[in-house]
Amino acid sequence: MTARFKSLTWKQTNLVVFTALFFAIAIFFVEVALVGIDTKHQLEKEQTELLDSVEQTAANSVWALDDKLAEQTLKGIMKVDNISSASITLDDNSLFVTVANNQESVQDYHVALSEFLFGHLEQASRPLYRPFYFEANKELQLIGTLTIIYDTHSLTNNLFGQLKFSFIATLARALLLTLVLSLVFHRFLTQPIAKISEAIDKIDPDNPDENLLPASIAHKDDELGLVTSKFNQILLQFSQAQNKLRKMATRDPLTGLPNRALLLETLSVTIQRSRVHKRSFAIFFIDLDRFKNVNDSLGHTIGDQFLARIARILERGIGDKGSVARLGGDEFVILADEIQTPSQAADFVGKLLSQLNTPIQLNEHSIHPAASIGISIYPDDCASAEDLIRHADIAMYSAKAAGSNQWAFFKQQMTERAAVRLRTEASLHDALKNNEFVLYFQPKFDLKTNKVVSCEALIRWQQDGRLISPMSFIPVAEETGIIVPIGRWVIEQSCKVLRDWQRKYNYVIPIAVNVASQQFADASLVPDIKQLALRYQIRPEQLEIEITETSLMNDIEQAIAKLEQLKSAGFRIAVDDFGTGYSSLSYLRHLPITTMKIDRCFVTDLPHDSAIASTILMLGQQLNLEIVAEGIENEEQLSWLNDHNCPIGQGFFFSQPLPLDEFETKYLAGQTAEIVTL
Repeated sequence: MTARFKSLTWKQTNLVVFTALFFAIAIFFVEVALVGIDTKHQLEKEQTELLDSVEQTAANSVWALDDKLAEQTLKGIMKVDNISSASITLDDNSLFVTVANNQESVQDYHVALSEFLFGHLEQASRPLYRPFYFEANKELQLIGTLTIIYDTHSLTNNLFGQLKFSFIATLARALLLTLVLSLVFHRFLTQPIAKISEAIDKIDPDNPDENLLPASIAHKDDELGLVTSKFNQILLQFSQAQNKLRKMATRDPLTGLPNRALLLETLSVTIQRSRVHKRSFAIFFIDLDRFKNVNDSLGHTIGDQFLARIARILERGIGDKGSVARLGGDEFVILADEIQTPSQAADFVGKLLSQLNTPIQLNEHSIHPAASIGISIYPDDCASAEDLIRHADIAMYSAKAAGSNQWAFFKQQMTERAAVRLRTEASLHDALKNNEFVLYFQPKFDLKTNKVVSCEALIRWQQDGRLISPMSFIPVAEETGIIVPIGRWVIEQSCKVLRDWQRKYNYVIPIAVNVASQQFADASLVPDIKQLALRYQIRPEQLEIEITETSLMNDIEQAIAKLEQLKSAGFRIAVDDFGTGYSSLSYLRHLPITTMKIDRCFVTDLPHDSAIASTILMLGQQLNLEIVAEGIENEEQLSWLNDHNCPIGQGFFFSQPLPLDEFETKYLAGQTAEIVTL
């Protein structure tokens, strides 16, 4: 249960009142004690003076036995205050004369108190002696006793009557002082504290520095002013810390751009505003092409500087038409709330790519940026913030699949393809464990003799009784990194096949295996290949490693080092898809390769467009490399290749890729005791 609020003013007033009462009562008792002592001394003095004044007269009346004079003397005594009776007794203790006043009844506590204060002063006596002037004898002779009885109860009552007024006056002064002090404390202490309390209630936790505590001029140099000042300092520091935390929570620390959380918040507000005004806007999902190459070759410091420069380019590109956010890595999103139509979006993305493609100079390095951009339009593509970003992301992947520096609008079919990719990715994780992959083999022929001289191992995926083409799952495997264990499986299976051929037929032809870019970049590639060849006891020249031109160009120095290790170990090395990338001819002569393949896209154009194929053949001859033409599909292509002295070819014209048992039956079963080497 919540405790009831008690005002500090009320508590303070109670404290002052009770304190004042306590001291008033204490002072009263001290005053009673002092007055009592003073009254006792005064009473003792009065008794002595009174006895001295009537002693002689009383003695004369007793000596003369003059009762009239004695009574008159006693009545004179009775006129003194607070005397209840007086008497004279003779020397034989017989009563001579007595006089008394009427006494009022008193309270019991007065009796007890008077006994305590004046008990020993209640009676005063004086012996009476024979007068000296009657005889010459100076010897004292007792003739009687004068006794005066005091009314101490009346004295006590009178005393307390006087003290009562004194106590009331003291109490009134104390209460008046309490009231004044309470007002003063309330004005100068409690009221400022109450104002501070009200100000604290108004503090906004999200913006604490907007409601600082009021600083009172009267308290600027005292403890209350110090507390207010310190509390305001805490509020300012808390606001600064909160702003830093808010910035950390909503801003990308590297580029200063909004992060995903702030983007979603801004996007939600934009959607609400656009829904009310029935307007459209565009989302651009930007992924930098080949950014990993920048990081791997130039280092993460240069990579971070590159991302920061890209962020500034994007900000300049959108200007005041929208905002830029960084989702992480090399992914950026532009929210363009002023772009309402696909044509406006197309114009903008064309200009943006032109700005992005401008070379960036970082230290001594010149970097040529490129990007793939996906576009989604509100409300045509979706009406929620998350889905707009997701659809632009899907469109970006579609653009990236079309090549570098491409852009694409989102289409519903992309979502369906993305769902298929997700299912494929999930299934790939279990495919290796479930032994769902198989190898097919496509023969390579000597074009002069039509003799099989080697083959290429090609992976296939058998799932639920159907065969899945590599074109469907290899891109997904490369994006998710599963391509590395899959590639290792292909190399190991090829080594097993070579061992089995040696045992079964005593006849072996080399097998070429493809190595993807991610697998080639893996540090364990060379040790794995050497270890597998040793485990299955195959000769290194029986295994040919095919790498793509793009893999070489990612890090040319590292690529040359790896290829040197493989070649020095005896393995054959082929460059696949030569002529489709961006390799420099100056690097080509330094590559430790044995074979160069003419890509099927150049073979398809034969014999009408033969410039590139002729160039590759010439290069191979100049560099003393084996040339393999792939994708031969008709007689015209074969004739051209023969006429230009291309030594080896493969393609559907000769044979499609075959399962292992069919390949063995067709090309190996009839051969014995021979090892073919290229």
